[in-house]
Amino acid sequence: MPILVRNLIIFLFFTVLLILGYGIWNIEHRFRSVTYSEFRYCLANHDLATITFIGNKVVAQHTDGDSYETTVPNAEKLISELQKKDIQIIFKKDRSEQIFHGTVLLYIIMLALTVIISLSKKKKEAESKFASDKLILPDGKHKTFTFDDVAGIPEALEELQEIVNFLRNPDQYSQIGAVSPKGVLLQGSPGTGKTLLARAIAGEAKVPFYHFSGSDFVEMFVGVGASRVRDIFKEAKTKAPCIIFIDEIDAVGGKRAGGATASGQDERSQTLNALLVEMDGFTTSDTIIVIAATNRPDILDPALRRPGRFDRQVTILPPDIKGRKTILEVHGAKVALASDLDLSKIALMVPGFTGAELANLVNEAALMAARDSKNVVDYIDFEHARDRILMGVERKGMIISEEDRKVLAYHEAGHAIIAKLLPNSDPIHKITIIPRGRALGQTQQLSVSDRTSYSFEYLKSRITILMGGRAAEEIAFQQRTTGAQGDIVQATELATNMICKWGMSETVGPQAMVVDDAGFLGGTSRRMEMSDKTSEFIDEEIRNLLKTCNKDAVVILKEKYYLLKQLAAILLEVETLDEEDFEIIMSCHFTEKIQAGIEETHQCETCPAADSCTHSKRKLE
Repeated sequence: MPILVRNLIIFLFFTVLLILGYGIWNIEHRFRSVTYSEFRYCLANHDLATITFIGNKVVAQHTDGDSYETTVPNAEKLISELQKKDIQIIFKKDRSEQIFHGTVLLYIIMLALTVIISLSKKKKEAESKFASDKLILPDGKHKTFTFDDVAGIPEALEELQEIVNFLRNPDQYSQIGAVSPKGVLLQGSPGTGKTLLARAIAGEAKVPFYHFSGSDFVEMFVGVGASRVRDIFKEAKTKAPCIIFIDEIDAVGGKRAGGATASGQDERSQTLNALLVEMDGFTTSDTIIVIAATNRPDILDPALRRPGRFDRQVTILPPDIKGRKTILEVHGAKVALASDLDLSKIALMVPGFTGAELANLVNEAALMAARDSKNVVDYIDFEHARDRILMGVERKGMIISEEDRKVLAYHEAGHAIIAKLLPNSDPIHKITIIPRGRALGQTQQLSVSDRTSYSFEYLKSRITILMGGRAAEEIAFQQRTTGAQGDIVQATELATNMICKWGMSETVGPQAMVVDDAGFLGGTSRRMEMSDKTSEFIDEEIRNLLKTCNKDAVVILKEKYYLLKQLAAILLEVETLDEEDFEIIMSCHFTEKIQAGIEETHQCETCPAADSCTHSKRKLE
């Protein structure tokens, strides 16, 4: 029987007893009731000692002690009559209403106490079950994971294999005096597999696994979080060897503020203090490993990260191309893939994707294949899924005027031509003028391999490519549009990093002017404190770099204006060009120019760059 129902039954039982007791007391203490006529007879023929008025009733008492009560129709007339007979008159308040209100108030108080006691007992039972409800046992009833389910992060697996070995065979380490790490902090970007890795450790070691979230300890009641921490470690000691996993530990493990704190911050501080004390209370025989995961290690309290608490700090980064292929193989085994599908090519076109994003990519590709009534998932499905994840769905219902389509075609053609002609740039993967999400068009480039560092020439080429769309619009239409907004923002950010963060300016030198403070979640950089003169000098350097790259883009597109026109015309017709189509167009263009023996076929009088054009019908050198 639930506690609340049981307590309510007890409350009703005592209520009935109280009502019966009050009724018996009322019967024993109430006066004999007579009619008003009998009262008038006694008043006229007997000696009355006192008359007590209580509301509209009177209680008459004789000299011999006999008492009774009756209802008086007209109290004022009776009072004047009694005064003539020299009978003592007493007035009292009617307390029946007060007794009734008091009884009701008593019932309400008793009911409130019953509910509070029931809720407190229920809350206490819930607290006692808090840890056990989060327990995952290696008994086959719960789904378990092993290192075979984790792919793309071999360095992390190798680092954590020692934890598994200690949980399996603690005597191997204790006999030579080695002590296992008390805590392991998994830090990395969202979606890199921190939670999966923690569960895989428990699955490999075949030990009980407690899975908590940092928000599980944050409650509106002060002291609940600390109490839960103590209960968790108390129960964990009965299940040792075991693993306690706290996901998103930054919710309770953030840096503590000094001075007076708000109640919410004070509650988090108490929870953190309880966690620190419990981790310090471990002994070598407890064999309990605390694993925590966070993507904000920069905000964790230093006391939490010191040796003796979280001894190991394992950083998990997005996988490289080899790791991405392995992850795709794991998730691709769950869907029907085409026999000729090369997952290496899929891994190449999704640089920077985490494990969670790759799992989503496979699922989106499978959904698209099923939507098209296909039996297997092929390369086209993965490519469409990638575009959908990165840019959004195609905006087929969007109406674009012919003039805007033409400007967009020249814009994307300008990006593509400069990317092809510059030596330090990544190959073109796709050119499209089909709107997706917030982008009206896009020129995609894919690196032949994952880059770990970037040269000055590569970064400068990247800015020049970004300026190519704006330069093409100026050359073809003698105007500037808002379509280059995103390109300018990226180019400015890249130029700022080159000058202020990576020391790529000869005049500024190898001096850091900006810092990153957003951790694994990314975000914008902020400039360090500097003088106004230094700030103006840096702004001038950034401006000069952007102007130089924009000028280079204009020069290249003026010389290749015929190619720009032809590529834009093809884009207006087919809307999308892949890598192979683009290479064919570029190859045919240069072949035709060599055979014709001329560099360009347009007339200077019709060229938008007629003022600076010096190559009309000029033979190739």
